[in-house]
Amino acid sequence: MTTGFKTPLLTALISLTLISGVSQAQDDESSSALRTFQPDYFTQFAPQNAFDMVRRVPGFQTRGGNNARGLGQGGANVLVNGNQIVGKGGDPFAQVGRIPAANVVRIEILDGTNLDIPGLTGQVVNVVTKASEGISGSWEWSPEWRKIQEPMLLRGNVKVSGETGNLAYAAELRARGFRGGVEGPETRRNADGSIYENRDFRLRANGNSPGGTVNLTWKPKEDHIGNLNFEYNEFKLRRRNSYVRDAVGDFVAAPPDGVNNGVDGSERFLFSEDEWNGKVDGDFEFPFWDGKLKVIGYYREEHSPTLARFFDYDANADLVSQTEFDQIADEGEAIFKTEYSWSRKEGRDWQVSLEGAYNFLDIENQFFDILDSTNNSDRNVLAIDENRAEGFLTHSRKLGEKWSAQASIGAEYSELTAGGQTRSFTRPKGFVSATYTKDDSLNITAKVERQVGQLNFFDFSSSVSLQEDVGDRGTNLDLVPEQAWGGEINLNKTFKDGHTLEIQAHGRLVEDIVDSIPLDIDELDAQGNVIGTIYTTGVGNIGSGEQGGVHINATIKGKPFGFDGVEIRTGAAWHGSSVTDPITGETRQFSGQNMFDGNFSLRHDIPNTDWAWGFFIETSERGSNYSPFTISRFDMRPGWNEIFIEHKDILGMKVQLELGAFIKTHETLDRRIFTQRRDLAGATISRIENRRQNFRGPFLQLQVSDTF
Repeated sequence: MTTGFKTPLLTALISLTLISGVSQAQDDESSSALRTFQPDYFTQFAPQNAFDMVRRVPGFQTRGGNNARGLGQGGANVLVNGNQIVGKGGDPFAQVGRIPAANVVRIEILDGTNLDIPGLTGQVVNVVTKASEGISGSWEWSPEWRKIQEPMLLRGNVKVSGETGNLAYAAELRARGFRGGVEGPETRRNADGSIYENRDFRLRANGNSPGGTVNLTWKPKEDHIGNLNFEYNEFKLRRRNSYVRDAVGDFVAAPPDGVNNGVDGSERFLFSEDEWNGKVDGDFEFPFWDGKLKVIGYYREEHSPTLARFFDYDANADLVSQTEFDQIADEGEAIFKTEYSWSRKEGRDWQVSLEGAYNFLDIENQFFDILDSTNNSDRNVLAIDENRAEGFLTHSRKLGEKWSAQASIGAEYSELTAGGQTRSFTRPKGFVSATYTKDDSLNITAKVERQVGQLNFFDFSSSVSLQEDVGDRGTNLDLVPEQAWGGEINLNKTFKDGHTLEIQAHGRLVEDIVDSIPLDIDELDAQGNVIGTIYTTGVGNIGSGEQGGVHINATIKGKPFGFDGVEIRTGAAWHGSSVTDPITGETRQFSGQNMFDGNFSLRHDIPNTDWAWGFFIETSERGSNYSPFTISRFDMRPGWNEIFIEHKDILGMKVQLELGAFIKTHETLDRRIFTQRRDLAGATISRIENRRQNFRGPFLQLQVSDTF
């Protein structure tokens, strides 16, 4: 299971209260709007849908959907006609992308703390729409060509929306996908730095994900809104890696630690995944007593069979070893939540919420040695589930003309069962936030929050790495979620002529940090007797630590400087962290911590024409990854980049041609592998690996879109 590809599962159906906004516009501009953008502002960009407009709002940074425990609080910083997108998802703005641009009345930037939505802080975009006139929609076709890959010709989508009576609907059929590939040299060295083997590395990856979404909104009468959403996706991944090995130097009989013999030959690794996933969710909101009551239901399920195969060949191309690792994973989540909101006095809002959730993962896997079945493992079967309940009391209040505050207090109770072992936990949660709004050009928000992280249930399970001699992982049933005190402060400034600046500083005091840890597992004979100890690794908790960072984002308009139609967006982020290494006892960064991220983009819409062009580049500096057997570091240089040219009206269609990796780009992977687990006496460096993975760019992508 590749958890990085769960995002497509959680995209479209998080709307819940979204499409209801399509059916009735807010006639009056919100008095609390920090900035307002009329449709004319976006004309130069030729938007097809509401999301095309939102992403051109200067200085606005989208925050994705809620991937926290359950439905939680806060969520995406997007509203439609004042209604929150309730639910879960990695990209709730996909819902906004189903609203035709022609239906948008205006876009407002609001302050989240001033809204009666618990947990929503900072800048929030509110898309104000009008009723649909008949059936409308859009389509997009986005093929891609790469030098070392087969072309991807069937990527695109069709969206349609409309209304009939008191029922509004939206639907989408899509074919997503990607093509990836890198190649380059790898050098393997002994502990003293001398080379013992050179390798030629190649990777190819193809992913295809067709799917569909249906959103229904029912408004039987005023102040009564119901939503029902369905989504289904498939995901098929095929990945293949290959090495050609060339030994360097003389053969050393019985080499000591830190000295290795190169082996001529080749390796081939194949990985496949054939996943399907689906979900259904809905909500209904109606007046109740002195306020509003909303009931929400959510269910998601995913089935993911994977197969990994490894082949090792000698210098004569004869098969030396063939191994396989087969895994089937079924996971799901069910949630029921109620929210009761009321306001006894203007500027003072209250909400009580109760939520119950059930999560499960059933996983089974097995290792096979195709050439010697005596090495086959037993079938590993593991069931993990969690029952959880939480409740919150939240209060929002205006503290004057320029100040507002929001506070929430609550707790969660959970029962976690893994491998037949059940544990229960009670954890406090909540936050306090405050906002100072000097005027519509300056807004400052601060927030302190008690957080409980979401466990990845796959971390409980053992796994086998066929390519690596140090990549196996044992089962750890004692894993607990991270908890933290988090704080942040945001400053948003809008200057004359439309320039914007956002500065954010944040910090976290983290408990029970999840990381790779040493594991000692009993080695058993055929009768179940302990005959030794297996020194391996697993995912576990390593204690407490601190994280912090600063983010700066800016938008610069070119018109005041004589460059009409030019817009520059740039951002930078610096991160730091500190934790005690569980093996060495020394202070280090969090494993895999990003140290720096930077990006720069320019777009030029040429005045009095339908032409536009631009480019984008981003770079990052990553910290090392630490495990009991290895220390590694991965980087991309100089960074991802792309350039485009666009025409907004070719036979009524919008056409964009993009070149990716037009500046030569490569990835580097450096690893130090130890002779044994680093916490054991006598552990020294066994070998050093240095790989350079080159992107064979540039690659070409075409985007053709239109509305109907």
